[in-house]
Amino acid sequence: MNASLFASVRQVASRSALLLVLGLGLGSCEKILDQTPQNSIDASTGFATRQDAIAGLRGCYDALQSANYYGLRYQTFADLISNNIRHTGTFPTFAQVAQNSILPDNTDTRSVWIAIYDGIQRTNYFINSVTPLSDPAYNTPSAIGEARALRALHYMNLLGYWGGSTLGYGYADGLGVPLRLTPTLAVGPDTQPVARATEAAVTEAIRADLDFAITNLVSTATTGITKNAALALRARFELRVRNYSEALRFANQVTGNVTTGDVLFQLQFNVNDQNQLAFFWFPAASGGRNELDPSDDLAAAHPTGDNRLPINVVTSSNATTVYPAGTTRKYFTIATNSDPVNVIRYSEVALTIAEAAAQSGNLALAATQVNAIRTKAGLANTTATTQAALLTEILLQRRLELAHEGLHWFDLRRTNRVQTAIPAYTQTFRNLWPIPFQEILNSGGTLVQNPGGF
Repeated sequence: MNASLFASVRQVASRSALLLVLGLGLGSCEKILDQTPQNSIDASTGFATRQDAIAGLRGCYDALQSANYYGLRYQTFADLISNNIRHTGTFPTFAQVAQNSILPDNTDTRSVWIAIYDGIQRTNYFINSVTPLSDPAYNTPSAIGEARALRALHYMNLLGYWGGSTLGYGYADGLGVPLRLTPTLAVGPDTQPVARATEAAVTEAIRADLDFAITNLVSTATTGITKNAALALRARFELRVRNYSEALRFANQVTGNVTTGDVLFQLQFNVNDQNQLAFFWFPAASGGRNELDPSDDLAAAHPTGDNRLPINVVTSSNATTVYPAGTTRKYFTIATNSDPVNVIRYSEVALTIAEAAAQSGNLALAATQVNAIRTKAGLANTTATTQAALLTEILLQRRLELAHEGLHWFDLRRTNRVQTAIPAYTQTFRNLWPIPFQEILNSGGTLVQNPGGF
């Protein structure tokens, strides 16, 4: 599907056509195809039935599964640009990411930008269309809560790569991204270029969306974003902007544990709805394209006896037919490319509690939380007793526990450790990715490039 369609929606021939454009009609294709097309139903008329709304919300989640989003590029690039993955393939666009020498005309990073704004457009359209729906059998506030939590996630992810400052996130001079909170429905004001908002303005929108989600989401949902997941995302965001007291407050409200209750929000794939993760990791002899390998630096970071090492880094000494050397055991279903993708886990929440507690001076709580992660990894309790030593240990455990899940680059950025961790990255302006050149061109100059030598 062409994500750019959502940047210039004018009208739709029928409600059925709209659902198909959004990729939403998966559960009721026969019904849709049997309908007689109408010539002009305004896209602003909203959903007629709860079935429309259910399909519309499904489409909001579907946006996350794009190969340009969590299906490959968005999350992989966060480990590739940091020191967790090395580039072994032939794509020059991937090589630029691996070397942190991204050019504004990099088509793959632009594809990530487009995929995220596609997701934003879907959530905006859903919120606009479902609000008028009155059906006692449909929990409209909860559904809007899901969409707003997804929109918050999208803006968190945009800020992660293209926003903030060279020091990290949440500083007074932080740069934002174009902020669109209403759907593009027709040519006119909706389709005019939008200048970059400040990071503070985007931050305010993220918090407002997550606050609404936390208030309105149900706690018993078995799929999609739950209240628990929204709380975890809010804790992630507050930690990212160094708001440690709030990070601790929200993280402490999340229920779960680091073993049996670890998954809080996960994307499911299958043979008919695949991602590209295993394909890009696996060697050609095993059906892949061998574009990625775990880095030697990541392997060396594991303590002796760490049971995550053979999961994060498959070498010739622990390789099997199912898990060939040069891969990770997190993504291995090469025949179907159906590995689930974790968006957020309780293990991250535990480490958020640990870090926020350490930053706030509660070293006992910090040690308890990090030891839960170490125990799961087969390691003895930490010997760190000072604040500095505990923070070093916590950040190491985040790197190892969440390897290949798309968080390491943002951890380096938010703690201002990019240049320390990767001394070859001497140009601090490259801590922010360049805004895709085509987006600046399409905006007629309304969209301003990140500062630096791009």
